[in-house]
Amino acid sequence: MKLDANALLAVTSVLALTLIVMTASAFGPPEAARKYIGAALMSVLGFLFLNRLWMISRKRKPKALIQPDQPATLIMAMVFPFAMVLSAGLPVIAPSGDYGLMIIMAGVFTGLSIQSAAAARMAAKE
Repeated sequence: MKLDANALLAVTSVLALTLIVMTASAFGPPEAARKYIGAALMSVLGFLFLNRLWMISRKRKPKALIQPDQPATLIMAMVFPFAMVLSAGLPVIAPSGDYGLMIIMAGVFTGLSIQSAAAARMAAKE
């Protein structure tokens, strides 16, 4: 199975989200680990579900973030995982804070990259 750039972006975003949840759970309040895991899952799944409904209601199809004929899109798409990995260091610098909003934002970025990978795969099949 060959992975294209959009699929690699999705895998990288999932790994970065996992890193954020792990550092926030390790350095945040002890009772917040379940909340962070739930927020990550619900934000990714919620984005995928609600954005699909929105696309259907507008009669639009999702597009891939990384276009092969436009190499600048690869550099722009790298901003998502790079920002997520940088934000994973925040709980280490400022422990015992609430990082729920950061996890929700990273979950939306992850959902967008997963949707992009699915759109690239559908476009490759056509």
